[in-house]
Amino acid sequence: VPYTRVRNSMTPKLDAIDMDFCIEMEKHGIVCVPIPTNESLWNSATNRFRSIVSQKHAAQAAGIGTIGRHSLLITPEYGSMVWLGAVLSEHEFEPDPLLAPICNNCNLCVDVCPINALSESELKQLDCWNHAFGDDEEQKTWKISCHKCRDICPYNLGSKNKL
Repeated sequence: VPYTRVRNSMTPKLDAIDMDFCIEMEKHGIVCVPIPTNESLWNSATNRFRSIVSQKHAAQAAGIGTIGRHSLLITPEYGSMVWLGAVLSEHEFEPDPLLAPICNNCNLCVDVCPINALSESELKQLDCWNHAFGDDEEQKTWKISCHKCRDICPYNLGSKNKL
C-alpha cells in the first residue's frame, strides 16, 4: 500500500513539473508538449499498452539510464526506483552521452517473477499488468501488489548506491 500511495501522489506532481517546464520554455520561444506520466492505451495490433512516447526509451536515448532485463529503466544514481516525466519539443537539446548497460543480466528478476512474465526476451506485459496491478476486493482499493523484479534487482538503488 505505501508503494501504491507514493506512486499515485508522484504521478500528478510529475505532470505538473512537465507543464511548468513547458510554460517556462514557451517564455523563451520554445514550444513543448507535456506527455502524461501514467497514461497508456491498449494497442490491439501489438497486444501491449503504449503511450505517446516510451519515456524509458527516451530516457535511455538521453543518457539518463539503461533498460534492464526486467524492462525497467535503471539509472546509476537511483536504479529502477525512478518515475519519469517527459515533454516533446522540436528544439534540439544536448543529450548526455549514452551509458553502458547497467544490468548484468543476472536473471534474478526472471527467477523471482511469480508468473514468468520475464521468461522470454520481451516482457509479457499483459500478464505482468494483470498480476501486479488491480483492485483489492478485501480492502476495496486499487493497488500495486507486485514489484518483486524491482526489489530483487542488485541495481535497484543504482550502480553508485549498490547494496
